[in-house]
Amino acid sequence: MYREAYPKKNLLKDLIYLAQTKPVKKEVINGLFRFGLEALIDAQYHKSLVLVRLKDTKNLGSILKRLSFIHADIYSFSDALEYENLELNDIWETTEFLVILSPRYSLAMVWDYSTEDVPDSSAVCYMLNSKNVNDVVNIISSNSKIDLMRYTKEFTPERRSNETLNNAVNKFINFANSIFEENMISTAQNSILETNTGVKEKYDYISSKAKGIAHEVRNHISMINLYSKIMSKKIETAECSEKSSIEHAVMCIQKSSGAISQLLSELRTIQPPVLVELGAASLIQNVISMMKPVVEEKNIEIEFENIEDCRIIADENRLINVLINLFYNSVDAIESNGKIKVSAENTADNMLKISVTDNGCGVDPAELHNIFKEGYTSKPLGNGLGLYISKQSMKELYGDLILSHSDTKCTTFDVLIPKA
Repeated sequence: MYREAYPKKNLLKDLIYLAQTKPVKKEVINGLFRFGLEALIDAQYHKSLVLVRLKDTKNLGSILKRLSFIHADIYSFSDALEYENLELNDIWETTEFLVILSPRYSLAMVWDYSTEDVPDSSAVCYMLNSKNVNDVVNIISSNSKIDLMRYTKEFTPERRSNETLNNAVNKFINFANSIFEENMISTAQNSILETNTGVKEKYDYISSKAKGIAHEVRNHISMINLYSKIMSKKIETAECSEKSSIEHAVMCIQKSSGAISQLLSELRTIQPPVLVELGAASLIQNVISMMKPVVEEKNIEIEFENIEDCRIIADENRLINVLINLFYNSVDAIESNGKIKVSAENTADNMLKISVTDNGCGVDPAELHNIFKEGYTSKPLGNGLGLYISKQSMKELYGDLILSHSDTKCTTFDVLIPKA
């Protein structure tokens, strides 16, 4: 014991109240817990520190088991984990936390389900790459059997407070909670529909839609995660000349969030597309900007043959979802150092044809007739919904999605959309 005195007040719980965030569900908190550890596990060869206090490890067992395979000093502050409990005194009661210090990033996450009247919900104090993480370590260290403050000198040099990143993370936490609540509402509505044989067809339609929405959400969530990483790297060294790039990243996050919002609203009820007049070239450029970090990871070049920004009639978010899905398929088909070419041309029947071509592995000729069928996939971890939902979306926009060419050298998908 390196200190004889320790605080009697639960200062960690005070941090939750000071955060003044909206309460979120237990499922969302568990997701944030996994998200925090995933980056650390991916960088398993970097020495790091993990401080964790859990009252219940249910639904977190798999991620906790993976901790034993990384190069980290792991300290527990409860009896729920297999590690020695370093807690000196039970001043924290039902408060739980996860703290990570590493050469690459730092994180502090504190929650307490006793703070809310609604069961299994809590506000969350969540700090990412903030010098205030050291304050949390200090509070924990003051009630620990060993001195933990030495790690703050080893892993976390003085950093400027990056409010932009942390505000974005808190907004995303609230958004993730809304996803969970929307799904709960949809489940309840579907249960009602099941008991009414007169609306069986509507129920089947909603069920099919829900699957497609879940697929699209995963695409956008992965994009949000990538931009969060970009922000965490840039924010520490951001100068005035780089502010615009950070603002651009925020814009892309907002674009993705807007697309997700519409998808989730469809989860609750069947809504017709909102058709408006749009500029085709600017929309395509926005999608290319959103996909930039994804393609750069595999050294893939995107070539856009810009045409006159002709006007089209479409639902912006639905068309963005279709194009993003085509880009992801192209990225998956290209091993590395490939190219994705995007072009657009007018057709004789007053449509705009947007073509997405990649030099990936192509589609198996024997499966060409199956690619737009629900459930068909050639990916080991795919679910066969991307092209199926994209095809249905384009029909709802009075257009179409077709595979116009595929061989071992290149594959081209054409998106047809009405011109204004």
